[in-house]
Amino acid sequence: MKILRDDKLLKITFDEEKKLLWTEWKQESFNVSLTKAEIKQINQEIADDIIANDSDYYLADQRQRGIVYTIDLQEWIAQVLAQACVKANIKRAAIVQPKDYIVKLSNEQTINEVDEDVMFDYFNDFDEAWSYLFG
Repeated sequence: MKILRDDKLLKITFDEEKKLLWTEWKQESFNVSLTKAEIKQINQEIADDIIANDSDYYLADQRQRGIVYTIDLQEWIAQVLAQACVKANIKRAAIVQPKDYIVKLSNEQTINEVDEDVMFDYFNDFDEAWSYLFG
């Protein structure tokens, strides 16, 4: 597994064998305040990594994400990630839902903004998401 990013907020890895891009938010994200530009930069990085690594699968583990996406960012994030998934021909994308209710709601609203032909499936359990991707 290749580590693309690993800091106090987020870990991004790419499993070359599975062709899986995996993002994993960290608990520290509950204790930071990010600007809109910083949130866009992080999500653009994820989108760029999806494309650059020619990923077949995308797993967004957001159980520990504490950052709430404001309404004006939701559409932008949804489009950037959906377009990256389309460009990389992602076969399946799984999102493990945040535990925090408000963050979870902002997550659902973000993905509901997607107009692309990408299926983002939601899971409350990591093992279910993994099973969905790799059965």
